[in-house]
Amino acid sequence: MISEKAMLVGNRIKMMRLAKGLRQKHVADMLTISQSNMSNIESGRSGVNIEHLFTLQEIFACSMNDFFVDIEKSADKSSNKGYTVEDLFKIVAKLKG
Repeated sequence: MISEKAMLVGNRIKMMRLAKGLRQKHVADMLTISQSNMSNIESGRSGVNIEHLFTLQEIFACSMNDFFVDIEKSADKSSNKGYTVEDLFKIVAKLKG
């Protein structure tokens, strides 16, 4: 079973992909994994390995910290005040249409 934090990282990856306007299949091909494996990572059914995180860092032109920022705060729903990074990615993705 994957931890809640791994699920949050998977969701972060999905939000970053959507914010960049990339299709799941395209990112999966760049990682040399199947689209179903990519779906499992994004949904939290599978964890992401460090090599894939390095590749995703290049694809999304982000820092490694971007995959983990606010993970502790997001995991503790009782202390969640204001917008999370996931909320902001969703807003940007909607604005991009």
